[in-house]
Amino acid sequence: MRPGIVGIGQGAAVLLALAALAGPARANDSAAALDAGGLVLIRDPEIELASEDLRIGVDRIAVDYVFRNRSAAPRTVRVAFPLPDIDGAQLATSALSLPFEDRANFVGFTVTVDGAAIAPDLEERAYLGPREVTEQLRRHNLPLNPMRRGDLEAALKRLGPSDLKALEGAGLLSEAAADAMPQWRSAAKFHWEQTFPAGRDLKIAHAYVPVKGNHLLDAKEAASRDYRARYCLDDAGLVGVRRLAAGREGGLTRAVEVPYIVTTAKNWAGRIGRFTLTVDKGRPDALVSFCRAGVRKTGPTTFVWEARDYLPDQDLRVLIVSNDDAFLGIR
Repeated sequence: MRPGIVGIGQGAAVLLALAALAGPARANDSAAALDAGGLVLIRDPEIELASEDLRIGVDRIAVDYVFRNRSAAPRTVRVAFPLPDIDGAQLATSALSLPFEDRANFVGFTVTVDGAAIAPDLEERAYLGPREVTEQLRRHNLPLNPMRRGDLEAALKRLGPSDLKALEGAGLLSEAAADAMPQWRSAAKFHWEQTFPAGRDLKIAHAYVPVKGNHLLDAKEAASRDYRARYCLDDAGLVGVRRLAAGREGGLTRAVEVPYIVTTAKNWAGRIGRFTLTVDKGRPDALVSFCRAGVRKTGPTTFVWEARDYLPDQDLRVLIVSNDDAFLGIR
């Protein structure tokens, strides 16, 4: 097997090549994924990441960290989890679906410290190009996240013609109408102050629902050089895609992309002592592909990649292919 490629499928050659708005996406819609990753902090040379266990599935990403304070005294730093930016001008008419569209925490982020749940602060802001427009939107009771479609529609209906005209003039709406498209971008992050005690490890765990992309896939696209390179799709995986596509009307199977920004771990001091990635494709008849070498199949649906003294150098894009739209979360 070539370096950087693992197979997908049900047999021993398993290929490891690893957010609809108001209404459900149509069967022929596609949507891009929104990248998210792990925890970040203001760089502290005394705090190291002893281990990271990352688990990726179709509808859940979970990460367990063990941190170690190398100094002789406690260290207190601010830890953050950035949410993916939401650009209304690009996404308002797309088939993108947020896991929890009715709330600011649209990925259902949760976090524990040494097994105890904490409630981090959420900082949410909005921008039009480089200009911050947070307070302008709040004055009109508009949601800062332009993809909170139900809240946005209700808020715009409450505004009068003069307010709508002013928002259009400011570039925030595509037109002066209650059904206008939002043009701003939201940026949000969870954050909290964390004390890392001297002389012992500290365990932090978090989980969230990924904002995955999806697209229809035929054998021709899967065989293209760019597509195979993006997901490290090898010959065995391509055979699997062809088999799935042939079994569905029109020769089109369905693929989802689950992204994860591994390189956020570079904010911690030094390398990661032990890094373990587990990808779960969810069901034995699904196909999975992502770019890592030396992956082991550990169960009917699970695959593990491990590294020691790891310096993250490549983010993950996990491709999962299935003919079952409901399993993939596509309505």
